[in-house]
Amino acid sequence: MAHNLIDDTGGASWADPAQQGELWEMARARSSDSFNGANPFGWAQVLTESGMGPYTVVSVANYETALQTAAGAIASTGRPVGLVMWSGRHAWVMSGFGSMGDPGVFPDFKVTGIHVLDPLYPYGSGQWGASPEPNSLVTPEQLATQFVIREPRRWSSGLPAGYLLVLPVASA
Repeated sequence: MAHNLIDDTGGASWADPAQQGELWEMARARSSDSFNGANPFGWAQVLTESGMGPYTVVSVANYETALQTAAGAIASTGRPVGLVMWSGRHAWVMSGFGSMGDPGVFPDFKVTGIHVLDPLYPYGSGQWGASPEPNSLVTPEQLATQFVIREPRRWSSGLPAGYLLVLPVASA
């Protein structure tokens, strides 16, 4: 989803199952200790290597600060942010946001809405809840029911507990 939002080469979207499988395998190959899946480090590396980056993985201790960090990155790079959901078990893409104040002007701006994409839509999770419709604008309170603190795991032992973001950074 992030690749499709960023890629402006005019090529076809990466919606074909074979293309999605290719990106998945690339992310898995770049994910150490990922329990046979892809982890956020692999996700960030694939976005960077495929020309959609650069991306990095960060953990932010405070919820409001995590939302501000994500919104600020979107505002400054024009690229989506990965949200590691369900305490580290799933991923959504943050494609945009609503705010009181411009992140580029007001450092104390407040995020009032988050545009999200969940690859499990329309199914969601019995434990975590329903998936929002693609590109829905959810409130911070709605997002907080599924975007929760991620405790360190084997694949992320170098990161402190917090809200995990696959964050676009400005090109050097």
